[in-house]
Amino acid sequence: MGGGSLLLFATTAGQTTDGPLRRTALLAPHGGPDPGTGPNGFQINKTARYAGIRPSETGPDVWRLVVTGRTGTVRLTRDDLLRLPPHSASLPIACVEGWSTSDQWWRGVRLRDLAALVGHDGDPPDVFVESLQLRGAFRRAALRADQVADPRSLLALSVNGEELSPDHGHPARIIVPAAPGVLNTKWVARLTFGDL
Repeated sequence: MGGGSLLLFATTAGQTTDGPLRRTALLAPHGGPDPGTGPNGFQINKTARYAGIRPSETGPDVWRLVVTGRTGTVRLTRDDLLRLPPHSASLPIACVEGWSTSDQWWRGVRLRDLAALVGHDGDPPDVFVESLQLRGAFRRAALRADQVADPRSLLALSVNGEELSPDHGHPARIIVPAAPGVLNTKWVARLTFGDL
């Protein structure tokens, strides 16, 4: 019994770390392909190509974030978002497939600040998040008001000091503390604040 437990531990231990130890997790989910190195060199569960993200949809001349709330709708370019007060949070991604990353340094706009742009000052409401993703599950997600209000909850524009790569959700993605990876929506196109 003890030998079996030790073998199971030895072949799954790497699933919760980044780097070379992840390859030792022979019997556990690994997420997507080898993420490479550099600031965007950490685990993903699906690539932009797999999700059907076309570069023509995410370019600066085309992509707009649509934010809707109590006072109406605003459309923001990535440059508009970069002009808003920036905030940072050090957070991991914990995927429901059984793998996780170490903390990554995310930078972007607080979700509660985006809620305030459309009339939700003070306590922000729930938000419904929609992605550009064409294929696969989790193209849409809902976040509770307490998740939106958390100062670490961001619409991230960069990670580890570098612009998000396409596979990590460029031009913008959600990153929320203590939420499963599927709620950290990539390739965000629309945020709808209010009763869901």
